[in-house]
Amino acid sequence: MAEEKKKSKIDLKARLGKTSMGGAPGAAVPLPVPGPQLGSGPPPDGSPVPVPTPHPSARPPMPSVGGIAPPSGISQGISPGIPLPPFAPAPRTIQTPPPKPTAAAQTIKVEIGEEVEQERRKASKRTALYAALTAFVGIAIGFAAGGAKERGDRGKMAVQGAGLLEKDVRAANEKMQELSQKLSSAAEQLSSKKFPTQLTTDLGAINIPFDATNLEGKQVGSLPGRVLRQVLAYTTSVQDLNKTKDSLKNLLVAAQAPVEKSWKEQAEPVANFSVVFRRDGDKTLAELVPNKAPFPFGKDWPAKYTVTRLERTQQGMKPTEKEAIRWTRGDLAGGDLQALPVDPQSVAAFTSEQIVFKLASAMRDIRQLLEGNKDNPATETDGLIKEGDNLANELHKISLAR
Repeated sequence: MAEEKKKSKIDLKARLGKTSMGGAPGAAVPLPVPGPQLGSGPPPDGSPVPVPTPHPSARPPMPSVGGIAPPSGISQGISPGIPLPPFAPAPRTIQTPPPKPTAAAQTIKVEIGEEVEQERRKASKRTALYAALTAFVGIAIGFAAGGAKERGDRGKMAVQGAGLLEKDVRAANEKMQELSQKLSSAAEQLSSKKFPTQLTTDLGAINIPFDATNLEGKQVGSLPGRVLRQVLAYTTSVQDLNKTKDSLKNLLVAAQAPVEKSWKEQAEPVANFSVVFRRDGDKTLAELVPNKAPFPFGKDWPAKYTVTRLERTQQGMKPTEKEAIRWTRGDLAGGDLQALPVDPQSVAAFTSEQIVFKLASAMRDIRQLLEGNKDNPATETDGLIKEGDNLANELHKISLAR
C-alpha cells in the first residue's frame, strides 16, 4: 500500500517534469503571451513597460491544483500550456445591461410624471383663463366706451325728441280745446230741445292727433322719470278720449230720429204703445207692444189696429204682426186678441227722455275729462288740456338743453 502511494507520487512528479519543457525538475515554465515579455528589457524608445491589465470579461483566477498556481499570462478559459497567437483578436467586451428598476422606482417615476402633467394642465388653464379675462376686460372697456357714446347719442336724440313731442302735444291740445267748445254748444242745444245735428258731423271730423306712434323715434326712454310718466299718462288719456268721442258720435246717430219724434209729439201726443192680454193657465198676463201705426192720443181711437208682439217659433222668439181689437168691455183674455192704448206720458221716461239724458251725460263726461272737475273744490282736478300744457312746458325746457 505504501509502495502504491509512493509510486503515484513519483508518477505525478514525472508528469510534471514532462510538461516543464526542460529546466530544473518541478520548475514551471511561463507560457508566452502577446505583447512585450517580462524580462526582455525595456522598449527601444525608453517608455515604461506596460503592465498587462486583466480584461473585465476574464474569469476569476483558476484555483490551484495540488498547491501549484497556474502560470501568469495564460488566458482563462483556454487549456493551460496553449499560448495565444500574436494575431488573435482582442477579447470582445460583453456589456452587462443595467439593472432593471424596481417596481417602487417605476411607481415613483410615474407619479412624478403625473404631477408634472397636472402642473402643465393647470398652467395651461391659467394661461387660457388669463387670456379670456384679458379679452373680457377689453370687450368690457369697448362696451363701456361704446355704451357711453351710445348713451350720449341717445341723450342728444332725446333732447331733439322732446322738442318734437312738444309740438305734437300743443297740436293735440288745440284740437281738445276745439272739441270742448263744440260739446259746450251742443249741450245748450240739447237742453233747449234742439237736437245737435252738427255735433255728429264735427265728432266724425275731429280726431285728437296724439297716440303711441307719436313716441316712436323720440327716445322717450331717456327722458327724466317724472316727464316720462307724464308722457305715458297723457298718451293713454288721449287714446281713451278718442274712443269716448267715437262712442258719443254713434249714440247721436242712433238717437236723433226717436228724440226729434218725441219732441214733436209732446205738443200732440201719439199712442205709440198698447197693452195686450193673454192667458197662461189660470192667470191673465199683460204685454207692452208697439203699435205698427201710432195714432193721435187725443183723438178718436181706431176700433182695430196692428201691433207687433214676440211669439215663440222653432227659430226662437220672433216679432210678429198681429191684428188686435181695441178692448171696450168683457173678458180681456178671451177670444180675439184685445189691446188697450198706453198714455204717451207714462212711457216717455223710457224712450226719448231717457235717450236725451244719456246724451247729456256723455257730453258732460267728455267736457269734464277735458277741462277737469270744477264743481267741488274738495275734489277739483286738472283736465287733460291743463295736463297737456304742463307737459309741453316740461318738454320745452328739455329741448333747450341742446
